[in-house]
Amino acid sequence: MANEETGAGGYFKGPKSRVVEVSDDELPQFIDIDQLPINLVDKGVGLKPVFGKNVMLSFVYMKPHSVVALHAHPEEQLGLVLEGEYEFELNGVRKMIGKGDVYIVPANVPHAAYTYEKPCLALDIFAPPRSGYREMIQAARKVMSLDEE
Repeated sequence: MANEETGAGGYFKGPKSRVVEVSDDELPQFIDIDQLPINLVDKGVGLKPVFGKNVMLSFVYMKPHSVVALHAHPEEQLGLVLEGEYEFELNGVRKMIGKGDVYIVPANVPHAAYTYEKPCLALDIFAPPRSGYREMIQAARKVMSLDEE
């Protein structure tokens, strides 16, 4: 068994108990990303969001030749390219980024993404969770259900 006092000065010291009390809006859970639906939010762009209380993740799927239009939001965003590549525009600067590349988008800074010949999968992290994101996803689900009929 690992020593619970290891790490940077005990920073990763183990808890006194394996279970803690949590509120209903903070239920611990495991999520299989493959089981989440892709919510189509624009032509060739789909999202799989995962919401926490103070942070959210969004798996961003982009087909070749798709665009996430220039936008800004008050939430801080960090991103990691998991597969493929895209051109990321950040505060007027464009750069091709690929697997393993990370981007940092401070609050209210304009940014966009463009795929070319290759698709891309990225993981975006927002703190706090993006306002209006849940509503956008619900609207995307409604559109998907209408298209499926």
